[in-house]
Amino acid sequence: MVRLLSIQPVAERGGSDHALLRLLRSLPSDEFECHVVVPSEPPLRAEFEKAGATIHVVPMRRISRSYGAREWIAYAWLWPRSVRKIRRLIRQLNIDVVHSNSLHSWYGWAAARRTRRPHLWHAREIVIQSPAALSVERLLTRRFATMVICMSRAIAEQLNARKVVVLYESVDADEFHPGLAGSFRSGVGIADDVPLVGAAGRIDSWKGLDVLLDAFELANAGQRPEARFELVIAGATVAGKERLAVQLERRARALRGVHWLGPRDDLPAVLADLDLFVLPSTAPEPYGLVVVEALACGVPCVVSNAGGVVEIAVAAPAGAAGVVPPGNPHALAAALRTRLDPNAARSAAQRAARPSLAPRVPAGAFASLVREISRAGR
Repeated sequence: MVRLLSIQPVAERGGSDHALLRLLRSLPSDEFECHVVVPSEPPLRAEFEKAGATIHVVPMRRISRSYGAREWIAYAWLWPRSVRKIRRLIRQLNIDVVHSNSLHSWYGWAAARRTRRPHLWHAREIVIQSPAALSVERLLTRRFATMVICMSRAIAEQLNARKVVVLYESVDADEFHPGLAGSFRSGVGIADDVPLVGAAGRIDSWKGLDVLLDAFELANAGQRPEARFELVIAGATVAGKERLAVQLERRARALRGVHWLGPRDDLPAVLADLDLFVLPSTAPEPYGLVVVEALACGVPCVVSNAGGVVEIAVAAPAGAAGVVPPGNPHALAAALRTRLDPNAARSAAQRAARPSLAPRVPAGAFASLVREISRAGR
């Protein structure tokens, strides 16, 4: 039995939380005993426990690109206390492998080092703050990681770590599939024959939603009513970006044909009802799991030509994904008009019959890696 302690520096319904949940579900229950450390009561507790994981709450702070002096002081004050609590857990539970589920989580390496456990560091971020920040992350991963898992080659190339493996994220085909088409449109009053473009993800400045709204206006300008498309935007707001979210929502609601959805629990159904998905990020994406989710629902995609999301576009079936220069609304508008096929599915039944377009990811890769690290640490 391999005892794994995963450190999740946020307790949300975000991408890293769901990604960790998928990883733990992939581990055979007769071989792995899983524990998860979170900073507060997690909204996904029931899902983690159903996956066989035990939850442990330890106050932690996650490093943010927006940190100022006050935030760094608060982080430094809390850090040693949190590390001590995690060390105590490692010894009490007789943990074999410590797994940090974020590049910006600095608790796992310290606790693993003091308890002499192997440390598996999961890099889910591209460092864009400054050369100094990147230098620190490179130093830490080289010195304090038994192995670094990178979500994409883009992250691996940036970190340039000694021991690194690229492990692409997959999605649950039972959760994301074309057969879900029909329920979302009927619920919000969008007709089946209306071309529908969508974007989903956290509301943040670098996600490029302002660029998408510009492109929406450009692409629909001068078009006949039957040729115009509509746009849905789904996602929760990043802490500290509430003012930006209000501004974007106000602008979106002022545009005819734009639907601002906010956070959604039915994202698979939303994606399955789209004709085109867009990820208009203005900075490099570490990976872009939502693009894989859209492809799994049979929806073609347009993404910014920056970061790990380009690797998804390349791996997808021919014609399933296109790339545009980041931050260029005119190029994005042209791509929207080109890729909204007038002969595409125009009914729920036709959308439900589309094939999945998601790239294939080998099953069991994470389990094999944890086994290998565990044996090496004995």
